[in-house]
Order: sequence, then structure tokens, then C-alpha cells
Amino acid sequence: MSQRAVPDHQIAEPAQHGFISTGMPPLLARAPEWAPEVDARLARVGMWMWMGADLLFFVGWFFAYFYLRALNNNHEWMGAGVIPPHRGIGAAIVLLAVISSALYWVGASSITKQRATGRTLLWLALVAGIICFVVQIYEFKNLGFDPQLGGGYPSVFVGLKGAWLIQLVGAMLWLTSNIAQGRPGGDVTLRPASALIFGYFLAFLAGIGLISYLVLYFI
Repeated sequence: MSQRAVPDHQIAEPAQHGFISTGMPPLLARAPEWAPEVDARLARVGMWMWMGADLLFFVGWFFAYFYLRALNNNHEWMGAGVIPPHRGIGAAIVLLAVISSALYWVGASSITKQRATGRTLLWLALVAGIICFVVQIYEFKNLGFDPQLGGGYPSVFVGLKGAWLIQLVGAMLWLTSNIAQGRPGGDVTLRPASALIFGYFLAFLAGIGLISYLVLYFI
């Protein structure tokens, strides 16, 4: 039986500049999740999941407040010498959190049309958040009671507002990254809908701050 020698044919592959050819087809298609509309939907779902879990965290603090207040074991819910902090300071903290949230919403909504104005509003939102942090630290240093002496009210007050303050710091760091991405070609300008979703969390923190203020200072 005669055999024919099959000539070898080299397969010509297009040169990929900047890549090492491995014989595999180049993966040039962009992942669909990076499309702005898909990215915004994923960010929205993720944010709602995070806020739902975070809400349960703060519900635990509110439950502890009313539960310990109802028990009042040995009359130590609010012992002798425990004076609730000044309501004016608490109101200033809530007001600054609301202002920071509102400024971010307006700034993130307008950054694609008026980039300079939008970034200015984001900076003002950051400043309001930093002032809020400073006022909260001032309140902790001038509580009118010593948390180390124990008691239901002091424990819940410091724990609840301390947890809120930690999340405020995280939100301000997040806001700082959004300001940095507000430059031309940054994620905030390319995906404004996704950036605006961060405003949900700022509004959430402001709402928790308001509820905490009403519970801790008036009930």
C-alpha cells in the first residue's frame, strides 16, 4: 500500500502586540458585568444586601436598649450620676450626617454634566462627614457619665454610637475613593449610576443616626 507524505502546513497566527503568542485565540471581548448598566444593577443588589444585613446589626442594639431598660436589674439601667448627653450635640451629629448624604447625592448626580461642580459637592460631603466625626468624638469625651462604671444605658449608648461611628469612618474612606475616581476617565464619571448607589449607604447611616438620636435622647 502506497503512502503519501502529507506536507506540514504552518498555521499563521496574527501577531498580538504586547502579548506572547501561545497558540490560543485572543480573549479580547469585555466581560458583560463591566457594562455600565449591568454594573449598576449588580452594585444596587449588593448594596441592598449589605444594608439589609447592617440593619439587623443595628436592630440588635435597639433591642438591647429596650430589653435592658425594661428589666432594669438592681435599678442599674441608669444609675446615680448618669446624665444623658446634651441633645444639641446629638442633633448636630445627625444634621451633619444628613447634610453629607444630601451633598453626595447632588454631587454624584451632576458630576457627568458639571464635573467641577459635582466634585466640589463631593468634597463638601466629605468635609461634613469629617466634622460629624469630630463632633461625635467630642461627645464621647463629654458624656456626663463614665461608661466604665457599667449600667445598661451607658453600655448601649457607647456601643451603639461607637458602632455607628466606625461605619461612618468607613463611609468617608469610601467617599474619598469616589472623589479620586471623579476625574476624567474615572469610574465615577464612566459609571455614574454605580457611584450614585453609594449614596444609599450614606442615607442609611443618616437614618440610623436619626433613629438612634430619638431613642437615646428622648425615650
